[in-house]
Amino acid sequence: MILNRKGEEIFAAHPTHPGELLTDELETRQMTQKQLANQTGVSATFISELIRGKKSVSVAMALKLEAVLEIDASFWLNAQRNFNRDLAYQKAKQEMTKLNVPESRQRELLKAVAA
Repeated sequence: MILNRKGEEIFAAHPTHPGELLTDELETRQMTQKQLANQTGVSATFISELIRGKKSVSVAMALKLEAVLEIDASFWLNAQRNFNRDLAYQKAKQEMTKLNVPESRQRELLKAVAA
């Protein structure tokens, strides 16, 4: 959680999907998606969809990534949770703006989204 000077939680303007983090990790290791798929026992299609943000990291997948990449499963689960939260926050903010919800009411409602 990142807080501003007022102690309010800050959300990413562009939420980072765990697939982006996985892409960086694969590049660093010079590992292909197919190699990761083989080592985790999931399909190459699933890995591709995860990397493109079309699939989410489940507990099972986080544990598989931990076993292969030696990056704690909690890292992947937290990344997915943060992405989901930031995306929900962003969508709620956009909806409230379209509905002309007053700023003070938006802040109140967004606290619920962030919880």
